[in-house]
Amino acid sequence: MPRRTPIGATIAFHHCLRSFCSTPSTASSTSTSISSSHPKGNISRKFLHKMTHPCSSKRDSTIDVSEECLTGQHEGASMPQADGCSSSKAADDEDERAVQIAEAGAAAAVDPKTAMPSFLKISHDEMKEKYAILTKKEEERLANGDDPKWAREEPDRELDRYANVHPWAANRIRLIVPEGYNDYINASPVTLTSTAEKQSTMKKGIQDKYICMQGPKSQTVDHTWHMMWHSITVPDNAAPGVIIMLSPLVGPNPAKPEEMMEKCYQYYPMSEDDPPLMVNEAGTLGEGFKAKVRFLKREENIDGTGIEVRQLAMSVEGEDEEKIIWHFFYPLWPDMGSLNNQNVKSVLTLMDLSRAKNQEEENPRVVHCSAGVGRTGTFVALEFLMGELQGGAWEGWDQSEEKDNDAIYETVDQLRQQRKTMVQAVEQYIFLYEVLRKQWEEKYRLPCFGGEHTHDFPPEEGKNAVFRAIPEKK
Repeated sequence: MPRRTPIGATIAFHHCLRSFCSTPSTASSTSTSISSSHPKGNISRKFLHKMTHPCSSKRDSTIDVSEECLTGQHEGASMPQADGCSSSKAADDEDERAVQIAEAGAAAAVDPKTAMPSFLKISHDEMKEKYAILTKKEEERLANGDDPKWAREEPDRELDRYANVHPWAANRIRLIVPEGYNDYINASPVTLTSTAEKQSTMKKGIQDKYICMQGPKSQTVDHTWHMMWHSITVPDNAAPGVIIMLSPLVGPNPAKPEEMMEKCYQYYPMSEDDPPLMVNEAGTLGEGFKAKVRFLKREENIDGTGIEVRQLAMSVEGEDEEKIIWHFFYPLWPDMGSLNNQNVKSVLTLMDLSRAKNQEEENPRVVHCSAGVGRTGTFVALEFLMGELQGGAWEGWDQSEEKDNDAIYETVDQLRQQRKTMVQAVEQYIFLYEVLRKQWEEKYRLPCFGGEHTHDFPPEEGKNAVFRAIPEKK
């Protein structure tokens, strides 16, 4: 099975490229001075004033060029003279540099291969409209109770963490238990396939496989490890399992933010001081399955990421070999919200690390937060879409048959058909566009053209009125 090349986990910010983000008024006044003082002024004016603004919904808007890049805030810029004017040579050098940057940006932007796909240029209002369509489609699925594909599992007050978060009945993990025992766990198998005509060269036909689940409760610890053994094990225990935990153990109650509530039960041994975890001692899942999970080691923290990595070992009575489980814990992603710049880097690093530990492509990684739909869905969508972008699947998008499609919208729709309410908040949906837009600019060395970016300032968190996970009543 061919392996994918790991996606680079860091997002570089080049000072001169970022200096393209400014206000239209600055761009207009600055470009006029360039055009009048430099022999290439006509080229500069044409680029600055007539080129489509790829980061804005206004198709006739101009590219915003920062005054900083043009008026001498960089090293080597002209120094003011005694009369307050800059030297003529220094001013010419500034103009030359500005024109070179403008021409380079123009060339990259019009290259069919590197031109940003149109779906990455849409405005926040357009993103919100698409999110509303996704929500309406899900409501229609829920209303169509006669279709077995969209039938919901009845809420299980003991096993479900939230009263309104359940898997589709036709697409849920079924525990392998004897007849007469409950096979239910709030978890869904998820497989994503490329939305592009040409699949990413990184994937070469490989599908992205996950199991998305709610954060375990004390009542579901046995169910979680039972699922891990049967769903993650590849033949002969040849590859380890991987769990990605995106929620802290406790956090604010969505209904009463001033109160704290359990977001996830501690379902695994955290250190060598913790005794091995005994699974199914009470025989809830049948007498034929008894297991033990023990702590092996914790890897050194990666500075600045907040990621905790533990190696666990799981053994089952009657089985000769232990199963290695890598557990990744990232508690810094806010519930119902998006991430700041530093935390985006951490999440991209988490993607790389967890893929590296998952040595078998057919081995799905288990991802969970608290409800198993918001941060979980956003993580899965972002990782899959990053693979598409970095692997070149979107190159020449606007010249292909997919030009009218939106890969982000289609991916979230794929997710929601497999697990209800994935990418649950509009902030999280917008966040996908923002990160991927910036990744495109970095990959193809495109300047930041401005527009409705929130690169360093993510959308306001926790303000989504469409959906809230409702805690199950005690």
